[in-house]
Amino acid sequence: MNTANKLTVFRIFLVFPSIFFVLCEWFPHRWLFAFFTFLAASFTDYLDGKIARKYNYMTDFGKIMDPLADKILIISMYICFVGLGISPILPIILIVIREFSITSVRFFVSKRKNIVISANIFGKLKTISQIIAISSVMLTQMYIEVFGNIYLIKLNLIVGILIWISCSFSIISGVIYLYQSKKILFSN
Repeated sequence: MNTANKLTVFRIFLVFPSIFFVLCEWFPHRWLFAFFTFLAASFTDYLDGKIARKYNYMTDFGKIMDPLADKILIISMYICFVGLGISPILPIILIVIREFSITSVRFFVSKRKNIVISANIFGKLKTISQIIAISSVMLTQMYIEVFGNIYLIKLNLIVGILIWISCSFSIISGVIYLYQSKKILFSN
């Protein structure tokens, strides 16, 4: 367990307080706490990758657990938002299907060919767009807590667009990943 892998595990643990703050309506300033907890978890994704590359801590554990930790964090937040009725359901369903499908393919390729396919630029764009979309939901909810429902329709439209953008990047990166996996599986 090197430093990068510890940060990945820490990100998984940060999912629990993130969920707690999002769902506990009685907690004062819950969206503020949820936002900063989510940002801290998201920052560990950047930090563990940077440390792994700088100190050559690239491990199979990290290659599998890092994207899995991202999926756990992102899917948890999106499902909470749908449950609270503050996010459209269709893009979230598509994102969840994509994440489970790619994770299954990732494990299959890893077992079959003993190769772990690292995230490509579209996978990184997917993650960034998801972080932006989730952060925008939380910031909108913070705004509503402070100012009420003023401009709520405009805010919800922006949030919806950001969620659909993250869904689009999820699908594009998923298709690219499936293509890469197919090439690896059917190569000699």
